[in-house]
Amino acid sequence: MTARGTTAQNTGRPALMIVALLLVALNLRLAITSASALLTALTESGALTPVTVVIIPALPTAVFAVAGIATAGLAERLGRERTVLFGMIALTLGLTIRGIASPWIIVLGTVVATGGLAVVNILLPAVVRAHFGTRIGAVTTAYTTVMPLGAAFAAAAAVPFAERIGSPSLGLALWALPALVGVIAWALLMPRTAPEPRLPLESGQKRRLPTGTWLLAAYFALQSLLSYVMMGWLPTITSDAGIAPERSGVLLGIAMAVGVPTTVVVVSLASGIKRMRVGFILIALSTVSAMLGLLIAPQAMPELWAVLIGVGMSAFPLLLALIAGFGADATESARVSSVVQSVGYSVATLGPLGAGAVSQLLGSWDAVLVGLAVLAVVQGTIGILVTRVLAKNRREARRSA
Repeated sequence: MTARGTTAQNTGRPALMIVALLLVALNLRLAITSASALLTALTESGALTPVTVVIIPALPTAVFAVAGIATAGLAERLGRERTVLFGMIALTLGLTIRGIASPWIIVLGTVVATGGLAVVNILLPAVVRAHFGTRIGAVTTAYTTVMPLGAAFAAAAAVPFAERIGSPSLGLALWALPALVGVIAWALLMPRTAPEPRLPLESGQKRRLPTGTWLLAAYFALQSLLSYVMMGWLPTITSDAGIAPERSGVLLGIAMAVGVPTTVVVVSLASGIKRMRVGFILIALSTVSAMLGLLIAPQAMPELWAVLIGVGMSAFPLLLALIAGFGADATESARVSSVVQSVGYSVATLGPLGAGAVSQLLGSWDAVLVGLAVLAVVQGTIGILVTRVLAKNRREARRSA
């Protein structure tokens, strides 16, 4: 680790910072899964139109892609920790705006909220690298375990809460409360570090990304596409298959909750090349099996299909653990994270939007589920290629040491 990384790591109160980090992470999927579970109710109440109901699930990846382009540069000027705070404030504001029962106001609130999410998503691996450089795996496991917990709770509770309040749009705004708690905790407990100066480059020199960055971006694109189609449309897919809306919301909650135990297992696989390959293969096989289950027998064992979807989604924490260790220091990790997530989400945007459009055009989810199964096979293949590049990088690092 560089001197810069070490200085940052020794600053602040580690235990308290982990508490704040976990409260921030708890909110990073609430905005998405709560909206997904309420899409049917929002449409039936008139708060969303047929056009906006297709747009909402596609917005997170689109906004993540745009916000990702500028996040690393913004963090270099303001500091990573302060930029995370601004991202959480945007998330809270956007969730609050969504309480207004107007289609385009809900779209606007979703844009603002997911813009904040994008900033936080991109910077957390670098924050972990800077302040917990010797415990990247443990801290990454902790915060990526909390993320699906929050997502699962929101998916399962969104419909009952909205029914209790008597308004699906106010049910959306309700999730601004835990985001506000995250803002307060981070503002009080984040380390007070100055922005890290950008190192000058020699004439004609360009900042090169570490080898393997673009393969990571390709894998990230496919895992995001698959995950956000499921987070955005799973309750609708199962409802259209004849499963009750409340149970459909619970199915998404199950898929997200499965991420809790699988995250612990999957992140531990990032430390070894052979184990990493096992993880990539397991993730691909689980996703393929889930898509075929939803296609062939959606009502037979929907909870099992939800569990397999959750295992497939564990690609995300595995990638975050890899990104956190990429590069020479935390600043370079932030650059890798920015590139991987902005490129990945740009491609992934086609998933939720395309899935909704295809299903409306064909009147069925069959073609979407087949396409997702094929993409899961491609995703697994790219994962194997990532392990080969990482193995080569590690051999070269040992030779040069």
